[in-house]
Parts: sequence; C-alpha cells; structure tokens
Amino acid sequence: MSQNQATVAYPPPPAPPPAGYPTKDGETHLQNPVPVETKSRGDGFWKGCLGALCCCCALDACF
Repeated sequence: MSQNQATVAYPPPPAPPPAGYPTKDGETHLQNPVPVETKSRGDGFWKGCLGALCCCCALDACF
C-alpha cells in the first residue's frame, strides 16, 4: 500500500432489533417465541425472611 492510498473503514451492519420490538413497517421481530410458564415455589422465601428477622432480633437482644 502506498502513502497516496487512503484506507476506508466501513461501519458494521446494523443489528436486528430486539425480539418483540416494533419497527417502522409495523412488524414485530419474534425470534423463537418461548411460552411463559410460571411455577409456585412455595413459602420457603417467607419462612427464611421470618427466621432471619427473628435471628437478628435475638442477637440484638443479647448485645
């Protein structure tokens, strides 16, 4: 390459919009739509929170 030639940098091609994002043409781009499935995990979280709260109160009472 000689000094008279300039290098040209091209921008990368545009990325597709996120899944479900509306575009100008009114279409939404869905990439492998996954059905939403929820499951109940029980009350273990609340039992843990209550246990931690009791433990903190017991330690606070001791000191």
